[in-house]
Amino acid sequence: MPTKPPRPCRAPMCASKTTDNHGYCDAHAHLAVGWNQKRQAKSGRGGRPWRRQRDRILRRDNGLCQPCWRAGRVTPAIEVDHIVNLAAGGSGSDDNLEAICGPCHKAKTQEEALRGRGDGP
Repeated sequence: MPTKPPRPCRAPMCASKTTDNHGYCDAHAHLAVGWNQKRQAKSGRGGRPWRRQRDRILRRDNGLCQPCWRAGRVTPAIEVDHIVNLAAGGSGSDDNLEAICGPCHKAKTQEEALRGRGDGP
């Protein structure tokens, strides 16, 4: 049986290739294990369609945090976030999603929570 062709590692900004089913190179294989454990612990979003959309957004945004990019900083993104959150009427389409780093995502989520309670701007 022929071997499958190598494909790019799913880790942001990694140029390595892999043939592993989880999609990570040897240096980033630990990310596949952590993701799987988190996935089992949470209900809600997940599965192949979300992973594909997430990977598509990270590729589109070159693996860079878009809020940092707009502020003139270059920071690797590790997450994908809704620009207008779903509770505020945003959609799950690609044009309402952006790559974001952990600190920016946390700050944005806290700001949205304050706004939702009426405590914020």
